[in-house]
Amino acid sequence: MRFKFKKLGISTGAVRIIIMDDDDAFELGAKPGDRVRIFHIDEENGSIIEPGIITIIDIATGEEMLKRGEVGLYDEVAKKLELSSKTKEIEIQLSSRPKSFLSIKEKVKGKKLTTTQIQEIIQDCTHDNLLAIEKAAFIVGLETMGAKNDEIVDLTEAMTHSGEVLDFGPECYDKHSTGGVPGNKVTLIIVPIVAAAGLLIPKTSTRAITSPSGTADSFEVLAPVTFPKEEVVKLLQKEKAGIIWGGELDLAPADNALIRVEKPLTLDPLPLMIASILCKKKALGVRKLVLDIPCGKGTKFPMLEDGRKFANKFKEIARRVGVECICLLTNASQPIGHAVGPALEAQEALKLLIDPSFGPSSLRNKSCELAGILLEMAGKAQEGEGKELALEILNSGKAYKAMKRIIKAQGGDPEIKPEDIKIGPFVAEMKSTDNGFITAVRNEYVNRIAKIAGCPGVKEAGIVIERKIGQNTKKGEIIFKIYSYNEKRLKEAVEFYNSHPPQILGGMTLEKI
Repeated sequence: MRFKFKKLGISTGAVRIIIMDDDDAFELGAKPGDRVRIFHIDEENGSIIEPGIITIIDIATGEEMLKRGEVGLYDEVAKKLELSSKTKEIEIQLSSRPKSFLSIKEKVKGKKLTTTQIQEIIQDCTHDNLLAIEKAAFIVGLETMGAKNDEIVDLTEAMTHSGEVLDFGPECYDKHSTGGVPGNKVTLIIVPIVAAAGLLIPKTSTRAITSPSGTADSFEVLAPVTFPKEEVVKLLQKEKAGIIWGGELDLAPADNALIRVEKPLTLDPLPLMIASILCKKKALGVRKLVLDIPCGKGTKFPMLEDGRKFANKFKEIARRVGVECICLLTNASQPIGHAVGPALEAQEALKLLIDPSFGPSSLRNKSCELAGILLEMAGKAQEGEGKELALEILNSGKAYKAMKRIIKAQGGDPEIKPEDIKIGPFVAEMKSTDNGFITAVRNEYVNRIAKIAGCPGVKEAGIVIERKIGQNTKKGEIIFKIYSYNEKRLKEAVEFYNSHPPQILGGMTLEKI
């Protein structure tokens, strides 16, 4: 059936929905929740244009919202259809569930899926043949029932080949983190160190999802990070390094389709996490990878043994899909460095590159440890000597020169200085209430305070932790600073800080018996 349409100007978040008059729905044979496929109509000959998009139906009663022969389109549907001003009608046909949905039901029941079943699921995810709720069922099935190594390998390969796969040759390196630590700006140090050593490192990074800043958010303070795929390939072929936002490249589109459903579910099943990391690396042509696995409270791996089990499984899957990988279990007891928030993290990283003696030691050490592994994998250093070479490159100023080249290549000002970076004008200085030393830092409170202050949406917002674990402090000393772009947000952040102090102050005594 053909219908006129009306854009409703309403978003559902992720679910694609159209609204249809109840009499039209009856004529189509559809009821609320049924799936339909919507097609463009060829303006010249009036035929439908395949493949169309899948949506679900909601019903409107009465003519207040819709007239007979008219459907209402939520924003997600209107955007996906890309309707031109010349388009007057669309074709709507009742649609049945694809075969892959039966396979999803099998996974929910705990059955092992075949290679063909996984390929069909991923193909239908890529081409939007599955509804968000059906993709959610697949994610929940992986979360509750897990997956065998064979399934994860098949999942990785299917997701990798759901889009274009780039090839930069056998010597293509990268670093990734499973996340969970505030201020983990090590990529801004690792990439220039590795680039200065002459290695190819095409670092695609994410924007913040649950954290106050993603790598792409921080580097965007220094240079643009969004480029079409063709420009990225040219940049990497010329410069051999970049820090790019991966969202624009649309590599491994099946992964993006599943991530959009994972976010509102707040689920990240380990089998899908492994496949997601590896498919993006393989699609980018990465052959050698160092994986940072932060372990501790607030991360995906609260206990060291959890991280160890994941590392062993990840390495096995990586080997089977052709990626050489070394995993590092790292300490996540407190933020890396002192700064949290896009601009403050960019500033701290730039200060370290310009003057490595500035510190902070946690940022310098972790960055050089991870970079050192890549240098060893490339044969630039003997095993166990990579960190020394990374420190040498950092201390010599070569890493800073490499960073300037990357900034310039991506359209930023290579001469930018830390003091040029704009920071939130409204500042609160929080002071110690007693003498003692810091015994713990609660990462979850650090993250929350930074977000209340405005991160990651406002790059100038953030926090600086002046005293960290093991450091002495005296009553009245500044131990924490909050930066915001307006006084209201700053006041809210201070109120949260006062009721949820992120730093725990104590003496030397652990227990009295």
